[in-house]
Amino acid sequence: MKRRLFLLISLLMIAGHTVLAQQGLAVADVFSRFGHERGCKMVEMHNTTLRGYDLSTYQSLTYRTQGDEIAAMLEADRQRASKIREVVSDGRVNSGYYILPPSAEGLNRYVLYTQKQDRSGAVIYIEGRLGPDDILRICYQRRN
Repeated sequence: MKRRLFLLISLLMIAGHTVLAQQGLAVADVFSRFGHERGCKMVEMHNTTLRGYDLSTYQSLTYRTQGDEIAAMLEADRQRASKIREVVSDGRVNSGYYILPPSAEGLNRYVLYTQKQDRSGAVIYIEGRLGPDDILRICYQRRN
């Protein structure tokens, strides 16, 4: 009984942290809507280290066919972004890198997005005390 209670409290704390981390962002709706859908795979980590960088929140979602819906949902975050880097082909965004306003706790927030012609792709949300150059190093650093 104690074990179940502990597990329930832990799950509620993690869910509460996720909601606070992405408060006011459309990317939160993307993860909550598609995170457990068939054809999607979600990874979520809190207070972790990725390639030597401390992250408060890391979430990724890969999807097979939901690209058009996800792109429409991310448009609100794109409009709010302070810096945008995008690759556009034939009038369609193939990939995007968005720097969002900092969280209430002063943590930097980033959304990375990619979509292929077959509507498959990925969305990554990162929150932490790292800068834009750090995000690029994490994503494009060669692995040995």
